Amino acid sequence: MKSRASNLQKKIDRLETLIHTSMLFSSILDIDDLLDIVLRKAEEVMDAEASSVFRIDEETNELYFVIARGTRGKEAKEIRVPIGKGIVGWTAQHGKSLLVADVSKDPRWFKGVDKKSKFVTRSIMAVPLISKGKVIGVAEVLNKRGNRKFNKTDLELFESLGHQIAIAIENASLYKELDELFLSSIRAIVEAVDAKDPYTRGHSARVVEYSLIIGEALEFDKERLKKLEVSAILHDVGKIGIPDRILGKPGKLTLEEYNYMKRHPELGSSIIEPIAELKELIPNILHHHERYDGKGYPKGLRGRKIPLFARIIGIADSFDAMTTDRPYRKRKTVKTAMRELTNNSGTQFDTKLVSVFLNEVQDNNTIQNRIEK
Repeated sequence: MKSRASNLQKKIDRLETLIHTSMLFSSILDIDDLLDIVLRKAEEVMDAEASSVFRIDEETNELYFVIARGTRGKEAKEIRVPIGKGIVGWTAQHGKSLLVADVSKDPRWFKGVDKKSKFVTRSIMAVPLISKGKVIGVAEVLNKRGNRKFNKTDLELFESLGHQIAIAIENASLYKELDELFLSSIRAIVEAVDAKDPYTRGHSARVVEYSLIIGEALEFDKERLKKLEVSAILHDVGKIGIPDRILGKPGKLTLEEYNYMKRHPELGSSIIEPIAELKELIPNILHHHERYDGKGYPKGLRGRKIPLFARIIGIADSFDAMTTDRPYRKRKTVKTAMRELTNNSGTQFDTKLVSVFLNEVQDNNTIQNRIEK
């Protein structure tokens, strides 16, 4: 009776796993996050010590790790396995699942992965990831805990998960392509704006770079980094509405011209406003010229009332402005620009964010060499 109840609970757990993962596949588009959650769940249900997903590199005819979970996952990710080599290579080549209870007794076992990763594999379940009739990768789980063996029920569940993983990878690839098309489209628009003024060519791309340096140092997740990236790309899009005679003026602007130039955050917001997918980014574009002491524009916001992304972009924007040539002055050195950011911390800029940015720039020789050359 107890055994029957235990078997029923296992079936319920497995069903819950399939339902849970199905819901995840429809709600998460970041494939790394998705696979990590799904493999963790698979390990729990099947009592496995480790798991991984391989994709096929068609140019080299090798399998590479997309994700590797377990105590030696980090080391494993450096390894590539030729198609046809080892258990995962065989699975990829033949498009068939394998359940190997004792790898030491299977001639297909490739010891090279364990040798490099220092992980000791005892047993493996490997399933092909098939999309539209084509093998695109392999998923595997390793070592059932307590020296027990994987069984056919485990394999059936893992094959079901493998089918879902394959579909999710394909969907994520399509999403990535659309995302890259979207980003390249808005970059093209912004580059056209930058090109109106020869002194600011490449400005938006550098502001993105500097903004992401801060975002990554603050450990933003991928979704927040993407929103920061798009906000930084578009921060000056309002300059489309600024006359060329003002944008490209070789000397200092008159007060009237400067006041017109100051309208570009509001013009940018107006351009973005009709695009539903970008509406939440409007405050980042509108307020990137606010000052921490409340003396900025267009709304005179103070301190933390200025959106975080706008504060970040403001620092990145100012740093690039200082370290590039302008019609009325030569660029400043990195050291001088960093000193000016420090001197204006707490008045123009958020002190904490300046500190974060400066720490990162000090350790970034690529940026320093590019500016100083």
